[in-house]
Amino acid sequence: MNGMKIGLLAIAVFLLFLLVLDRSRQTEQFADLRKSIEALNGSIQQLGQGSVRSAPAAVESTIPHVAGAPTTGATPAAAAAEHADAVRDGNPKLGVNFLLPYDRSAFHPEWVSGTIYSLGATSKSLNPLTDTSAVTADLHSTINSELCYRPPAHPEQWMAALAESLIISDDYKVYTFTIRKGVKWQTPSIASKPEFAWIPKDVELTAHDFAFVFNLIQDPDVECPSLKSYYEDLSKIEVPDDYTLRLTWKRKVVTSLSFSMEVSPLPRHIYTRNRDGSPIPEKSIGVQFNKNWFDEERQAIGVGAYILEAYEPDKRIRYRRNPAYWGEGQHFEYLEDNCTIKQPDAQLVAFKNGDLTYSGLRPSQYKSEILDRNEPRFAAFDPNNRKAGRSGEFAWEECQTHRFSYIGWNMRSALFKDKRVRQAMSHAFPKDRIIKDVFRSLGEPVLSDVHPTSQYYNHDLKPYAFDLAEARRLLAEAGWSDTDGDGILDHEDHGKRIPLRFTVKYSKDNPEWDSTLLIFRDELRKIGVDLQLKTLEWPEMMRVYEDKDFDAVVGQWTMDWDIDYFQLWHSSQVDIPGSSNTCGFANKRLDELADKLRVTFDVPERIAIAKECQAILHEEQPYTFFMNPHSIFVWHDHGPPHKNFYLDGVTYGLDHLPPLTNRSMMYWHFVGN
Repeated sequence: MNGMKIGLLAIAVFLLFLLVLDRSRQTEQFADLRKSIEALNGSIQQLGQGSVRSAPAAVESTIPHVAGAPTTGATPAAAAAEHADAVRDGNPKLGVNFLLPYDRSAFHPEWVSGTIYSLGATSKSLNPLTDTSAVTADLHSTINSELCYRPPAHPEQWMAALAESLIISDDYKVYTFTIRKGVKWQTPSIASKPEFAWIPKDVELTAHDFAFVFNLIQDPDVECPSLKSYYEDLSKIEVPDDYTLRLTWKRKVVTSLSFSMEVSPLPRHIYTRNRDGSPIPEKSIGVQFNKNWFDEERQAIGVGAYILEAYEPDKRIRYRRNPAYWGEGQHFEYLEDNCTIKQPDAQLVAFKNGDLTYSGLRPSQYKSEILDRNEPRFAAFDPNNRKAGRSGEFAWEECQTHRFSYIGWNMRSALFKDKRVRQAMSHAFPKDRIIKDVFRSLGEPVLSDVHPTSQYYNHDLKPYAFDLAEARRLLAEAGWSDTDGDGILDHEDHGKRIPLRFTVKYSKDNPEWDSTLLIFRDELRKIGVDLQLKTLEWPEMMRVYEDKDFDAVVGQWTMDWDIDYFQLWHSSQVDIPGSSNTCGFANKRLDELADKLRVTFDVPERIAIAKECQAILHEEQPYTFFMNPHSIFVWHDHGPPHKNFYLDGVTYGLDHLPPLTNRSMMYWHFVGN
């Protein structure tokens, strides 16, 4: 019966294919037909799924030949090859290489030219495992590649990259990668110095470079706690040959998908050597990796599209195009990040002068420059046309982000160990007013750590409405009162009375958060709470997060495509130095759910677990969840080219890629130079 169904579905697919060819210029109809084809293909795969999982070769006999349909031949081998292409849809499945082929269609060699200038920042270290900052992650994503990519057009799927194929077996516990041949490591700039002449050139990437990464993460001497939690179940790392990597997990864990596939290699030919080129004893590699001489030289290499040419802390980062890159890359000869311009007004001036190719506007700048029409080179806001900003000499567009901001409460502190105090803080925070008046409505309020557009988001949560009376009631219920008449609530803790006075730490040069916390401070004063503010430079803020050195802290997380509640919230991470559970949150039920979520693959069940996790966090309020910010993205796209260039291709991404990936630079290129 299934064979007959498959045959009918295959015929329908072919007829739809012919219809698509006939109407290929009708875009909307093409999109509808494509969805129909994908649905039918999904039905075929579902009917044949048992054969695929148990014995891929047996599929040959279940694929009927349709008269008149395109085919590579009638032999079983040809049918198997045709089927292999069909299952490479990017959606994980067992027993077959499901990775989408590497896509080179966006690259046009004739577009390659020029230098793209943007804002940047430098971090305390370039070590990609021990430094968890976004700055370091961005640098390594620029110079390195991963085993598998998430294509910007379909970030929920997977595409071949350094791994040409991936076979998952044994119920999602064994991952076998075939590594791309002929990929060469970049040569660091210091190799030109006589003392580093020992650094080898033209070193080929092998599976050993990936095994090196996994072994470092699991090495107890390596200081990367936020990563270690994801690899506790990785039981075996094997390299059968130079181009085969096999990972075996103890159990079927959802996070093993992304944490197996999204890994970038590290140059073991450098990290296993001392400064003079002598080998580091194997037992000392982990210890020395934490403070390696290569990182201290501000060096980093990869196998990616760009080579790190210059890294000058707090000044600039410059990359040049990698002529030996295995892929296609972007359309720019150089990328340069300016790390000196920290003030928002100076950043705007730099953009207007053409010293930045693209940038962003702060909400206050958005109001002044666009809404109040103080800069005529920006097109006016049009409530009926979200693309109106593209028509100006300086183009602009409001974009979604995949982030959420928050105020975190240190639950180790006597001030915030009671959830009623944390709930009171959220009731005293005028979230909606701040988003409207301070952030100029560039964002939407959130109640959890899941993006509001995600199917995992719990829409049943009720906001902590701005209510000072309720905040005062909760504080009184938790035992806080003004016993000495000084206007500040106090509370007895271990025989000592302590005032409800605390400091919020946050990043310097952030005018919107300056205003936000001043408003919050004024509201808290009305109920007897003394909030004090302290701004810090970014490197110091990183130390604050890692050392949990705060009463309260402003933060922002980038949301992951994979929902996981272990890294930020599991109690096992509370006391680990440098872990992401900065607030010291511990809840037995959430621990159980976080563990269960990692081994649950059924999507409806995962959604239910994630929503219960969000409900617990909503009740406990370790964070006062604030908002999912939107950004005003600006770029040189119209009018006379400034400094002989302006960007093209930006709007293609904005129009054709999903909202959360539509600023990918894959289509960008210069015109006019």
